[in-house]
Amino acid sequence: MRTTLNLNEIITEWLSESDIRPSTKQDYRRKIALWFRWLPTHDVDTHSPERRHVLEYKQYLQAEGKSVYTVNSLITILKLFYGFCERCGYYDNIVAGIKSSKHHTAYSKLPLTAEQAFRLLESIDTGTMIGRRDRLMISLMLFNGLRTCEVERIDIGDFSKREEEPILYIQRKGRMDKNDIVVLHPDTVELFEAYLAERDFDDDTPLFVSHKAQCDNRLVRQTIGRIIKQRLARIGISHSKISAHSLRHTFGALMVEQGVDIETIKDMMGHSDTKTTRIYIEMAQQRRLLHHSPSMIVGDAILKTAINRDDD
Repeated sequence: MRTTLNLNEIITEWLSESDIRPSTKQDYRRKIALWFRWLPTHDVDTHSPERRHVLEYKQYLQAEGKSVYTVNSLITILKLFYGFCERCGYYDNIVAGIKSSKHHTAYSKLPLTAEQAFRLLESIDTGTMIGRRDRLMISLMLFNGLRTCEVERIDIGDFSKREEEPILYIQRKGRMDKNDIVVLHPDTVELFEAYLAERDFDDDTPLFVSHKAQCDNRLVRQTIGRIIKQRLARIGISHSKISAHSLRHTFGALMVEQGVDIETIKDMMGHSDTKTTRIYIEMAQQRRLLHHSPSMIVGDAILKTAINRDDD
């Protein structure tokens, strides 16, 4: 380390400059501590690890049976920490260029088709308060790609207008402030107005609340996920790879199918890197191959040749 600061001081400085929630900072501190505990057990000075040690640490985690998600999460923390150290001149970024492990398909959630998304929305009776709530909630996730944690945090005062366009301020995953905005579809605006028509509220009132037994508690993301699974089951969609997060995947996959460029998709999804965004390109490619498989074209060409030969 090219600094007189000790490791705890560097970590504290790194976390203090990170725009993340206190709970996320605690998680980052716990994960970086695992790395600094691992180093001395492998006779590596905590102040001078090298790139090869990061690769050995990654292999160690994999050998311990850690999931792909866990390994990637722990390596990402190192990327963030040593990226900060490099910017401050404390140490080289020894993690730069180290790739994340590929997710096995078992970890992914499937998107809905546009037809399934339409059926889901149309299946909800908006004649009830709960129906209006659920359709608005699902619309925000399908039309704007919001995560359940982002939906949970929405307050009524987060809705606004900018240059005459209806917008919503959102607090992204792991963030402290509501700095990002999304533009709302007219159908979403109509649902929002209908849902609020019979409610008493202030700007800081949660948007999505329970309407059972005079309870107006904010819906938490686990409840939101359960509601969406129930709504999906009612239209005959019950699959281990389809959940509330599938609505976000639907948004990303449909943007790719509609020809939206990857940088715009990255911004709309709230990704920090286009590497994460490419999962939606892969989803769209898989769907395209499913319905327009080259094997069908090749097979038809071969069989057509055989038929023409028989005719001769």
